[in-house]
Amino acid sequence: MKKAILHKGYALVDILQPCVVYNKINTYKWFAENTYYLEESYEPTNRVEAFKRAIEKESIPLGIFYTNTNKPTFEENLSVYHVNKSPLYKKKREYKKLQNIIDLKRVS
Repeated sequence: MKKAILHKGYALVDILQPCVVYNKINTYKWFAENTYYLEESYEPTNRVEAFKRAIEKESIPLGIFYTNTNKPTFEENLSVYHVNKSPLYKKKREYKKLQNIIDLKRVS
């Protein structure tokens, strides 16, 4: 979870946790017997291998399946975030431009 939080960009965390009250099948013992951690040698930048691991049926792999650090984040792709590096709520609002857009919508 820490790596997901510290990752720059989108991160999906899937948590497997036994329900000790209602689920009498997928117990701690079942998880111990049916899961494994990805090997140290596993390369999470290989997208094809990540998909293969994600659909395994024998046992459930645990760990970081895939990471892509070469792709820019959503914010990096939008120039509005780069103008003066301040949050959007602090940016100066141009009400005249907004009113022009609203007026154009009324005409249509």
